[in-house]
Amino acid sequence: MSDSYERPGWVKQAIAAGGEFHAMKKEPGPHNRINLLATLAVASIFVGTIALGAFLPVLVYLPLAIVIFGCIYFAVNILVIHECSHNMFVLSRDRERQKRLNRLLGRMAALPFMTDYIRHWEKGHTIHHLRPCEADDPQDRDPITGAALMRKYLILLLIPLSFMAMNPSRQYPGNLGRAAAGIFLWWLPLGALTTWLVGWPVPVAMFLGLQVTMILNMTKKAQEHGGGLAQEPDFTLRSRTYLYPLSPVTSPFNINYHFEHHANFNVPWYDLRRYHARLLDIVPEQLKPYYFHHDFMAQLQGTKPLPPRGLLGIEVGQTQAAASR
Repeated sequence: MSDSYERPGWVKQAIAAGGEFHAMKKEPGPHNRINLLATLAVASIFVGTIALGAFLPVLVYLPLAIVIFGCIYFAVNILVIHECSHNMFVLSRDRERQKRLNRLLGRMAALPFMTDYIRHWEKGHTIHHLRPCEADDPQDRDPITGAALMRKYLILLLIPLSFMAMNPSRQYPGNLGRAAAGIFLWWLPLGALTTWLVGWPVPVAMFLGLQVTMILNMTKKAQEHGGGLAQEPDFTLRSRTYLYPLSPVTSPFNINYHFEHHANFNVPWYDLRRYHARLLDIVPEQLKPYYFHHDFMAQLQGTKPLPPRGLLGIEVGQTQAAASR
């Protein structure tokens, strides 16, 4: 953020409004039960999808299960890995214990995806929030949109295992070791077990589901930070909330409320909708279409425009006064 830039009052109010929903204001018991039940729901869908392999014809099961598994894996990344990186998947009154538990669970959940949890999430995600889309942002330094994104989709759809070449953790040393750990500690044992219990289509669908997960992740990045948002002068304004019917499936656990998440990343996933409702009274009316949008395809193509520079300094009081006249 430039030294000459002065943050508009409405942005300051938007950030402050998240304090009401801050994770540290939650009671650990109810918070942890919400996340436990959500995790059990995801696990139940995972087991149910495996079981479907015993009943559906292969040509029906494979395409259906590949998509479902891909959505499940993405949900695990959002619910467990992402929330752990913010030290709020599990809460405890003992802050050191809380940190240890979140790190342990984050690393365990990252294992099947061959992800470097410490460097890419615990450290890298913090950098992403402090300096989104900057050269040192390891997660979204260059969100892909338009034709370049379509080429990535085609590769993922046509070339099995291509997700491994696109794994963001490849930028860190030890990639071969992470891949070996994921394969030998997770995929091979689970593949052998499901082949024995149900049949070979299950492990094939489970592994190919990783291709779908990568497609969902790239789509999410384009929706959140693509289309020139890196040029916004304020780091808080480098993200967008995207609202469309399939978002609960393709962007689960409210991660589509991304403007809110970047305005205050200490708000747990289950309160992001309430935070969004509060921001509807704070964000100037003229700016809402730019940061809370339904223009899914325009954002995917990188053609959704940035707000005119002159609008960014609008104060909430000015907007309300104009509306009352």
